[in-house]
Amino acid sequence: MGKHAKYLQSTFVSMRAEALCPVDWALSDHDSLPTRSSLLGRLRNLDDEASWRMFFETYWRLIYNVARKSGLADAEAQDVVQETVIAVARKMPGFQYDPGKGSFKQWLLLITRRRIHDHFRRLYRSANAASQDDESAAAIECLPDPGLEPDAAIDAVWEAAWHQHLLETALARLRQQANPKHYQAFDYCVLQNLPPSQVGTMLGLNIAQVYLAKHRIGRALKRIVAAIDAEVSRRSVAR
Repeated sequence: MGKHAKYLQSTFVSMRAEALCPVDWALSDHDSLPTRSSLLGRLRNLDDEASWRMFFETYWRLIYNVARKSGLADAEAQDVVQETVIAVARKMPGFQYDPGKGSFKQWLLLITRRRIHDHFRRLYRSANAASQDDESAAAIECLPDPGLEPDAAIDAVWEAAWHQHLLETALARLRQQANPKHYQAFDYCVLQNLPPSQVGTMLGLNIAQVYLAKHRIGRALKRIVAAIDAEVSRRSVAR
């Protein structure tokens, strides 16, 4: 890994700059899918920039949101994203499936949590080393005690962010498979909360067709979410 360290650092800095630029990118249908069975295997090759870019674009927002909701500032959360992905890269040359060591979801959570804890420890030490005037003391009061290990809070944030990630992934996959007009009816009724009568007028459908499309797409979405969740839960990695 040593000879690749600088390469990985520069690559992920570049990816982070693209992902977090003011003109934010939107999830595309191919890169929003969860880690495929073959992708983790391809990540063993640290020079496979296309696979690493797919991994980064799939998971950076999830990691970033968890870091932000855990109390880190924007720049610190960006650092957590980079450090987490680099930590994953360090593990990949010896990667192997091992059902006894947990799912990919839990493994990625563990790495993310450690990086978040590292940042809070650094912030705490930095604030503690500053002069102990009233302002510095107040800043220290606002920082979590690094000895408390707020795993439960981070885990809860991760779980909520993960479910949102699954939903966005499933919707991207569903858009590829569904009748476009039926998907639009579901989008307008469920995601945008428009009245079915208005949706029917917009799409040239009668009210019964709108309700039927909404029902069918809703059922398909539940099936895809369940399939993706099972897909990721089965997938496990060496720690």
